[in-house]
Amino acid sequence: MFNLKQIIAAVIISVTVASVLCAAMAANAAGAGPGASVNRASKADRLPSNPVLPVTSRAKTNSSETSPLSATIPVGCEPTFSPVAHPELQRAARSCLT
Repeated sequence: MFNLKQIIAAVIISVTVASVLCAAMAANAAGAGPGASVNRASKADRLPSNPVLPVTSRAKTNSSETSPLSATIPVGCEPTFSPVAHPELQRAARSCLT
């Protein structure tokens, strides 16, 4: 049907056409248009490197240390810990619906 010379010629022509098309598409993609201009002059650390935090007493900020836990948690609240894991801490409320 086809001899070896015809097959080799068809392969060479196909490879040549494919490489020319790939090169043309790559040149088009590279020069598709101007790139986006980004001003990076103001890009820097926006937070101070050593921020000064107000000093507060730990006893004032953590209400569980200053007030004892009630016998039960309010209705609509979930306990912080499971009664199986920490029975004494199950009375602390984690999140409430209201």
